[in-house]
Amino acid sequence: MKITQYVPKESLLTGPAGARVLVVDDEEFLRFLVREWLEQAGYTVEEAADGREALGKLDGRGHDFDILLTDIRMPIMDGIALLREWLQRSPNTAGVVMSANAELDIAVSALKLGACDYITKPFGNDVLLITLENALRKKELERQVEDYRLNLEKKVKEQTDVINLMYVRSIDAMVKALEAKDDYTRGHAQRVTIYSVAIAREMGLPEREVEDIRRASVLHDLGKIGVREAVLNKPAALTDDEFREFARHPGISVNILEPVPFFRPILPAILHHHERYDGRGYPGGLAGDEIPLASRIMAVADTFDAMTTTRAYRKALPAEDAVAELRACAGTQFDPGIVSVFLSCREKIRIPAECGIS
Repeated sequence: MKITQYVPKESLLTGPAGARVLVVDDEEFLRFLVREWLEQAGYTVEEAADGREALGKLDGRGHDFDILLTDIRMPIMDGIALLREWLQRSPNTAGVVMSANAELDIAVSALKLGACDYITKPFGNDVLLITLENALRKKELERQVEDYRLNLEKKVKEQTDVINLMYVRSIDAMVKALEAKDDYTRGHAQRVTIYSVAIAREMGLPEREVEDIRRASVLHDLGKIGVREAVLNKPAALTDDEFREFARHPGISVNILEPVPFFRPILPAILHHHERYDGRGYPGGLAGDEIPLASRIMAVADTFDAMTTTRAYRKALPAEDAVAELRACAGTQFDPGIVSVFLSCREKIRIPAECGIS
């Protein structure tokens, strides 16, 4: 019977068929016999008398051998222990165990550990070659499935990134429309973002949290697009009804952004950026550490920028007056720790000209 040798894509080729096999068995004659058969078929073969000796032949690169053919019962380290350790260190190897009929339950255990196949003693040349070919085919199929999975995940991620970019551009257009609607707050979102990111970095927050705060700050007032201009630009104090309309804007922001998975992690920060440290804010009446950290950071940045820019209802305050107000409201309106951090780094913050204070 002629056996056509299978050569896996990543084999270390050293012979006509090329696949490298490590034969592990404490019976020297069996190793000799198996080696003769495999070398005649074109395999490159090495031997080991037990599991410990076999592990010594690993070079740590993960491609030492294409096949590990091991007996189960051996001194020092048996085949099951060897297989477990080997496949952890060299998962690309196709494991095949040799067992007696009475050890079939152990052979099944080997399959559960990741072995590709088993062969029962005694066996002939043809059975051995077919078993090894099948093991190599199975390992190659596993590699192909893994490649397909990785490529599919990559394609899904690429498509998701495209969709997210489209959403971000749409939301950015809405932010620009909001700024066009309210001349007094042009550049406000950008400045709040700069202040918030500076606070987060001064606090030593992880970069992922800093990035979430950046995105939340840019979008924190998006919901004002659903508030009438007469309310946004009113040059006098708001009535109770007008304030209730204005206070809806965090919820409107969330309603706009919630359908997009990309924005969901930052929704709590946006929703609660008007909460007060003493629990008298909106919309949830949260207090202290109940308020998301990002919201507490944005509250300080948002209020400082609001105080130091001209609005329809008042002129901009000098920075010194705004600083005094932050200190006075620390512990009531604001998280005192965040106020302290902001004041410690405020003078180092630079606002680009295009986001300049009006």
